[in-house]
Formats: sequence, C-alpha cells, structure tokens
Amino acid sequence: KLVTSVVFVVNLSPLPFFFFYYLTVCSDLPKVQNGHVTEETRKTAYQGGDVIRFDCDIGYISGPTITYVCSDGTWLSVRSGRLKPCVLPDDTPNGYYEITVGADFVFGATIKYFCNEGYQMISKESTRTCGLEGWSNHLPICEPLSCDPPPTDVNVTVHGLPENEGAILPDRFLTFSCNHPGMRLNGSSRLICGTDGKWDHDFPSCEDVTCELPRIPRHLVIKELPPANETMKVGHRLEFWCDTENPSQGTREITCLQSGQWSGNFPTCSGTLDCGTPPHLTDGDIKGTVRSTYKHGERVEYMCQNVYKMEGGPYKTCRDSEWIGDIRCIQPCTVNRALMESHNIKFKYRRDNKLYAPHGDRITFSCVAGTRHDGLLDMVQFCNEGVMNLPTCLSSFQVEIINRK
Repeated sequence: KLVTSVVFVVNLSPLPFFFFYYLTVCSDLPKVQNGHVTEETRKTAYQGGDVIRFDCDIGYISGPTITYVCSDGTWLSVRSGRLKPCVLPDDTPNGYYEITVGADFVFGATIKYFCNEGYQMISKESTRTCGLEGWSNHLPICEPLSCDPPPTDVNVTVHGLPENEGAILPDRFLTFSCNHPGMRLNGSSRLICGTDGKWDHDFPSCEDVTCELPRIPRHLVIKELPPANETMKVGHRLEFWCDTENPSQGTREITCLQSGQWSGNFPTCSGTLDCGTPPHLTDGDIKGTVRSTYKHGERVEYMCQNVYKMEGGPYKTCRDSEWIGDIRCIQPCTVNRALMESHNIKFKYRRDNKLYAPHGDRITFSCVAGTRHDGLLDMVQFCNEGVMNLPTCLSSFQVEIINRK
C-alpha cells in the first residue's frame, strides 16, 4: 500500500521559505515461505529506504541473507528460503537405497536401505533421515546370508564344511555318510545352501539297517525270532521248521543283509489253504476274469483308473488263505480355468481349460497379462496325492491395496 506523508520544514535562513517533503511508506510485510523477520530489523512501520532481513525457520537455509528494501511503497529484492540439502548418501556394499520420504536429498527426506539377494542386513536401523547435521544413523551393513551348520551326530560324517568353523555361504554343498557298517542314511546325502540362507533338504540321520518280518505262513516255526516290536539288524539269522509232519518247502535258514533284505525267501509248510475272491482296490480294478477260489501261491494283477498312479503292486498273492501285497491308487490333481482365474494365472505351455496331473507330475504356470507374480509360491508346482498348490499373480490395483494395509 502506498501512503504519502507531508512534512513541513522551516528554513531559518535570511530568506525564509518552506517546502513539502513526500515520504513513501511500505505498510505490509512481504511473505517469505519458511522464514521470519530478524529481531534487529523488526519495526512497527517502514518508510522508503528501510531494510528488513529474514532468518529461515529451523531446518531451512537460504544461502545469502534474504533482504528486502522499501522503495516507492513496495518491497524489492525478494529471496525465498529453501530446504537445506544433505550430501549424497553413501552406498552400502551389497545393497542399495531408495527415497521413502520426500523427493530429493534435503532436510526431512528419509532413505531406506535394502540388501541384494543372498545378503542380510545386520544393522539395527535400515533408514537414514536428512537433518540439520546431515544423515542420521550409521550406514547399514549387508552381510552374506549363511546356512546353519549341521548338528553334531557321532554316526554321521559331513564333508565340505568351511575351515575354522567359517560361515556356510550360499551355493556351498555338504555331503553326508554313515560312520558304521550296518547303518544307512535316512535323508538326502547332499545338501545345498540356498541364497535365502536355508538348506534345500532337512539334515539326514543314520539309522540301523533292519529287515522286516513278513507274515509268517501257517505251521512254520521260527528260531531266533526276537520279541514283539523288536527289529532285526544286519547279520541276524532265522532258522525254520514246520510244526507238523509235513516238511518245509524252501530255505531252512536266512540272514538279514546290509541291503535290508533277507538272504532268501521264507519257506512254507505243505498243507496250506486256498484263498477266496481277491480284495477290492479303491480307484482300481483287477485285470482279467475274477474267480471265487485261488490256490496257494496264485496271484492276480491290479490296475488303477486312468491318470491315477499305482503305488506298490501290481500283484497280490494268495498265501495260505490270505491275499498278500500292498497296493493303492493315488489320486491325480485337477486344475481348471476357474481355479486359475482366481489366481490370475494360466498354463505356460498349454491352452487347455482343464488338466489332470498324475501324482508326482508338475505343471508350469505363468501370469496373465497385466499382473505380476507375488513370489510366494514357485510358478512350477507338483501334484502331491491329489493336491496342487497354485501360485498367485497380482494386478497393480491389488498390489496397491496390499501396500496400503
């Protein structure tokens, strides 16, 4: 606003005269974002030629001092405060950072550090914020992921461990074996440390090799048979004879071998009984014509329904009035269009709307257009006894909703 003041000046010289002196006044202070007038230049009224200076609010700098001059009723030479910058943040080896708050490396901005695949952050704080004194917190540190060492087992020998109890880094593999004869490895003999710091299989253990006792035929007596529920280890011998006058047919003595098998078949005694109709197999059937009576030693062959996978078999044998042989038909997995649409996926190499996968078979999926894999389940899945877990792909809208939670 322009305000004119009239000043009367009296000249005391021999030639008296007076004149009018006009002074222009700046009444409204300029608006400086993130700044305030310094105390030494603050006044209730400002006239032409008056100067004011501004200090920036905490967290802001201006470079040269912000100065205004009142001239002809207006303020000239206006400068605005800007956010104080921080130096370019340090990179952390085997990692990277992203700006999570703000858009530039200035006061108030926050960056977050992440580790590359195969590395883990050992620092307590993963973020740094630009403040008056620079970046807060120490530079985060990323170290290689490591797998846990195998537990100590006196029966197991491990090959491939690092020297001096060093860290087990990704891609290192260990091999396992048993120390004693008569023992076998229960589990995988080779484990690989993954990039996620986890082993690809559980640690194996060593267990005694044992031989199973089959069903004992009628009239057969066994010497050296252990008490119930006691296993028979390598080297255990069994002797046989019949409790009737009929002689045994087969080997009179067998031994448990290192392979877990007997050195010969269990003998039978004459006078055995016939079998009736073979038992029904769920999701399967018997090949050929089924009779009501079968002689001891006869066998029948089974088959499973289409796409079902047989475990055991395929024969059951008549042994002294009982059918011997474990067989089952394992259910396949069914994947149809509706299931895939609910997960935003499709078959990668097929165009079928429905697919039956036998037990143990695998199917490769891919994301439909406009979606991306959520990374929770692999895009290659295996059928396990009728169950197949499906991977999921998310649209950008679904990702945004998840990120908001």
